[in-house]
Amino acid sequence: MVRHATKKTKIGISYSVSLSFTLSCWVLTLFLLWGLVINTGEGVSLFSMWHLVLLLLFSLAGALFRDSWVFNTERGEVRSFYGIGPVGKWEIIPFSEVSHLSLEHFVRGSTNKDAKPTKRRFKAMVVCTICLKDESSRDIEIIPESTSGGRTEAAIQAIAAVSGLSLYVDRPRDLDLQVGLSDPE
Repeated sequence: MVRHATKKTKIGISYSVSLSFTLSCWVLTLFLLWGLVINTGEGVSLFSMWHLVLLLLFSLAGALFRDSWVFNTERGEVRSFYGIGPVGKWEIIPFSEVSHLSLEHFVRGSTNKDAKPTKRRFKAMVVCTICLKDESSRDIEIIPESTSGGRTEAAIQAIAAVSGLSLYVDRPRDLDLQVGLSDPE
């Protein structure tokens, strides 16, 4: 799973693919490339190692994958990029067009607002959204609530605090969520 991380910068705050994910994909890519070079040097055909070539391509795509949201407070805009390497989709949204940021919870596979998640079919999900004044929206991230572990909730709160954009949270208990690795006292 691709992890995102928030990073405060001089110009605002960014929410993008974590450095650990990118580095682990690069390590895997270099390891597979090294193995292919060694084996082809010993006379092994690439056709017999098609699965390694396929894994190499997937790990290279993971290493070059970019999904970033930069909230630039100096310019008053949100810049997003989604793609692989330099190929992808850019979008710039001025803060003046943003109505609010939104953090909502839902159960995948159900249209009922009061649905309860189950282990098999219905899964609790979290969605972070930029809601625009023209009533359209841009989803920043949609992730299972168990995978998020409160990190997505903390990230959207940090983004709202730094950018000054208003935040709507559908469950008030997520506003005072303290996420940490230590046991409570």
